[in-house]
Amino acid sequence: MNTLDRTVIQKLKFDDLIYVYLNSGDVLSLPYDYTAKIKQASKENLSQYHLIGGGIGVHFDEIDEDISLKGIIEYKITHELMAS
Repeated sequence: MNTLDRTVIQKLKFDDLIYVYLNSGDVLSLPYDYTAKIKQASKENLSQYHLIGGGIGVHFDEIDEDISLKGIIEYKITHELMAS
């Protein structure tokens, strides 16, 4: 299966939140406290990332942290349900 057949991460943007841009055109947002390592990192550290698994995850080089699209979606579902 190639990346055209599935939703994958295309890029990240670091602003007031972490914005996760998907090839579907959707954009997910995450707080900086998504993980302890991310919370403690600077935006400069976080900007040193690369996509892994064809875009199913992200590796942050400077802090040696991996996150997955699956984990991001599960986080969003859990936290958005808790907020409603």
